[in-house]
Amino acid sequence: MELHRFKDKFIDTISAVYEKQEAANIWNLLVHYCNDHQADAAFPSNKAIFLENISKRLLQEEPIQYILNEAWFYDIPFYVDENVLIPRPETEELVHWVIREHNTKPALNILDIGTGSGCIPIILKRKLTQALITSCDISAGALVVAQRNASTHNAMINFIQLDFLNEIGWSLLPKADILISNPPYIPEKDKYTMNPNVVDYEPALALFVPDQDPLLFYRKIAAAAKQLLNTGGAIYVEIHESLGAATNALFNASGFTTIVQTDMQGKERFVKATKRETINDKQ
Repeated sequence: MELHRFKDKFIDTISAVYEKQEAANIWNLLVHYCNDHQADAAFPSNKAIFLENISKRLLQEEPIQYILNEAWFYDIPFYVDENVLIPRPETEELVHWVIREHNTKPALNILDIGTGSGCIPIILKRKLTQALITSCDISAGALVVAQRNASTHNAMINFIQLDFLNEIGWSLLPKADILISNPPYIPEKDKYTMNPNVVDYEPALALFVPDQDPLLFYRKIAAAAKQLLNTGGAIYVEIHESLGAATNALFNASGFTTIVQTDMQGKERFVKATKRETINDKQ
C-alpha cells in the first residue's frame, strides 16, 4: 500500500492538534495497521479518502486506537473501543513484573480485577500457560471486548461481571495466589487538567475516583485479599504516581508486606503487597 506519498500532508493536517513527534508516531501506527489489514475484504481501496476520514476524527482528538479499533500491548494487537481503556506501557511493566517473579512456578490461580480490554490476563495466560485466571469487571461492554480478545488470542480465562466495590460479589470470586489490578485511581478534580483525547473518549468509570477517597479501590482490594488471597500470595497493583506512600501505607496497615516499584520514567507506579502468615495459618 503506497502510503508514503500522503505522509507529509497527513502529518501537517493533524499537527493542528498534536505535536509533530506525536503526529509522526500516529502516522507510523497507521502505516503498521494498513500493512497488516490491507488484504482484508473490508479494507478501503481509496487511500486518500481513508486517510482524510481518519484525519478528521483525529482533529476531534479521538484516539487513533479507537479509530482503528486496535491497540498494541506486550507486542500483540488488542481490539479496543470506547468501552475500555487504551492499554498503556506502564501496565506492561506491571504485567512483566508478575511474569518475571512467577515464570518458574507451577500452576497458579490468578485473579484480575477490572479487566477492561483483557490485556492483563491474556498476556499472563500466554506467558504463564498453566495459570488458572479469573477476571472481573463491572462493565458488560468491557467484558464483551475482553472475551473477544481472549478468543482472538486463544486464552482461556473465566470472565465474571460484578461490582467489585460491593463486597457481596466477592463470593463469586475464587481463591488466588496472585491478585492483579490496574484500578481507577485518578481523582475527579484531575480531569480538568487532562487531555481531551482521554477525558472525552475513554470510559470515566475506569479512570476516576472520588476526590475525598482516591484510595477507594486499593482499600477494597486489601479487604478482599484477606478473604481471597492464599497465604504467601501477592497483590500487584498499578497506582497514581503521587500516591505511592499513601497506597503503600494502606496495604501495610492491612497486614501486608509491601514494595513500591518505579516505572521506566522513575515515577512510583506499582505496589506489591504480600500476604503475611497468621497464627491461624500455622495451625
